[in-house]
Amino acid sequence: MISGIQFAAASSGIKPSGPDVGLAVFREGMHVSSLYTRNRVKAAHIIYNKKMTANPVRALLVNSGCANACTGKEGIEDLQLLAERLAKLLHVNPEEIIFASTGVIGKRLPVDKMLGILSVLTKNLKEGNLELFARSIMTTDTHQKVAQEIFEGKKNYTIMGVAKGSGMINPLFATMLAFLFTDYPSSPQAVRKEFLFAARESFERITVDGECSTNDTILLFTKKGSPDTKGMKPFCEKLSTLMKKLSLMVVHDGEGATRVIHIMVNGAKNQKIAEKIARRISISPLTKTAFFGCDPNWGRIMAAAGDADTPLNPSRVEIIMQGKVLAREGKEIPFDEGHIKNMMNKKEIDLIVNLHSGNASFDIYTTDLTYDYIKINASYRS
Repeated sequence: MISGIQFAAASSGIKPSGPDVGLAVFREGMHVSSLYTRNRVKAAHIIYNKKMTANPVRALLVNSGCANACTGKEGIEDLQLLAERLAKLLHVNPEEIIFASTGVIGKRLPVDKMLGILSVLTKNLKEGNLELFARSIMTTDTHQKVAQEIFEGKKNYTIMGVAKGSGMINPLFATMLAFLFTDYPSSPQAVRKEFLFAARESFERITVDGECSTNDTILLFTKKGSPDTKGMKPFCEKLSTLMKKLSLMVVHDGEGATRVIHIMVNGAKNQKIAEKIARRISISPLTKTAFFGCDPNWGRIMAAAGDADTPLNPSRVEIIMQGKVLAREGKEIPFDEGHIKNMMNKKEIDLIVNLHSGNASFDIYTTDLTYDYIKINASYRS
């Protein structure tokens, strides 16, 4: 819990049940740093937030169940109306309010429903409501994702975060939604480099289905005030730790997932080659279904690696599953298939692909592809 940051959540009826609108309010205003999707189709809240020049900000309003993406200028006008009404209740300027949305693409926000609960939200603001806020941003998530870290500078500081995301995860930038709050004082300019690094090492290292959302957003809120130089290094370390925790929560909650696979590609000439191969394997439907079936079909891994649009010498490739060599120099090493299947029947699987061509490496986390993933996404809108 951080003094001066209050949260609330309520049900507006966007979703059939549960809270679907969350509000975070900052008593003294906070600086905000942002990272958004690389998808060229961007949700209204991203376009709106980028036009806001106020920094620090006083409030964040988030909704789930409706992405407010592909809604044209009307989608942005809806946010302007919400900002004006909420600003009056909070006694702040509309420009000091930013937004985030997640849900079905192509539907406008039910503004009347949301306006109807703004007073409820403002009356129920409490510093201890972070988990309720986290529930309000869930869509196909099976549980809320909350984490916290403590670190020391001239005094003790806290950084806490929430995230949502189960599917449409291959952001190469962020995840569906993630919000980080700290009482550590720093400007966006001072932490930008560390913020980008932490994102690259966390949310850019996960994928569920290879799909990049229109709404991917990470927002980092830092306290106003003179920087505590003694606390900068521990802040950066804990920021990376927190974002890694949240990103792993997302991939472990992948839609319909029964396993998480940690893919490590090493022995590459450079990291770009290692990354391309790791990402190609991580989104291969054939490889992901093999993981679901505990099938040590290493040929699918080899085929995906060879289709990564990057140089590869198959005669050097070694494939190691759960510590057991399945292939070396591009050829199968005899193994007990039943034993390997049992080793793969775990919640977490380690896969190493050694190219034996250099010293660079890259790792990524992915999930298996299951029947339940198909069921969830075949009827997501309806």
